Amino acid sequence: MYGLLSIAFGIIGDVLALIFFPDYNFIKRAVSSLCKGEGGLFFQIGSVISGIFAIPFVVYLNNSFNNDYVKEKLKKKGLIVAIISCVCLIILGAFCDSDPIIAIIHGVSAVISWLTGLFYITIYNIFMLKDPKYSRSLSLFGFCATITLSTLMILFFLAFLPFLRFIVVILPSLEWINTIIIILWYFTVSLYTLRNKI
Repeated sequence: MYGLLSIAFGIIGDVLALIFFPDYNFIKRAVSSLCKGEGGLFFQIGSVISGIFAIPFVVYLNNSFNNDYVKEKLKKKGLIVAIISCVCLIILGAFCDSDPIIAIIHGVSAVISWLTGLFYITIYNIFMLKDPKYSRSLSLFGFCATITLSTLMILFFLAFLPFLRFIVVILPSLEWINTIIIILWYFTVSLYTLRNKI
């Protein structure tokens, strides 16, 4: 349930921000650029509330993994990383502006959220493979999310190399693709746990 609430508030915030940003270009602008439009506050509120609801979602999901199949130590590590990712989502939503200091806080939080998100989604998919109450197809779908996230992060860091600066052009599109895939992952995992009463 918390996963569905998380994505619902995130989507509502993004859609309202887009409505007030008529010349927004998905190919040229990053997701976070939505906070610079007239409806930027909607993006910020949506991101903050989405992050808040994501915390109980990852806690619930983490607790659902059977200790007979997943080691408690690994579960704790996975949960810590997942919560860091969610908290960084809250911070990047709260701090979103053109002011240089706020922009740095936002940028660092976004990178940490993506990196830790890559880690915990991968770990949780491995846990799902080990725990028989989760279907194999669910975890395999989750690995699609980790592949696209990995691609985004690799290209993001490669873009810092002077001779690979041209990569920057495709990063906004990749960021949107990843956002949609993570929404779908949250959605499918949430529905699966609700339907199977996990």
